[in-house]
Amino acid sequence: MRLSAGTVCYGMYANAKSGNQGSIFRDGVVEGWDLHPGGGPDEEEDSPEDVLTAYIHSGHPVAHACAYAGLRPADARAVFGPPDAWVSLPERDYRAA
Repeated sequence: MRLSAGTVCYGMYANAKSGNQGSIFRDGVVEGWDLHPGGGPDEEEDSPEDVLTAYIHSGHPVAHACAYAGLRPADARAVFGPPDAWVSLPERDYRAA
């Protein structure tokens, strides 16, 4: 939540057992949890903009997360790899306020 102060964060966990799981934070507040990025739209619950984003990025969870957070990568490496670098965050409880 601290990473989203003044901005939007979309966290994604690639779970091999149950599929991709996502969460959205805006200005330190949880907006969405247990989401399925790249899994297609939910026409009953999503806004028209979210339906379009989900449809365009269906099957591409990293692209979906980037688009939702407003990121526009210069090329496809952020979505299809390989990564330029791996960065480790310092050990601490990031869920604590």
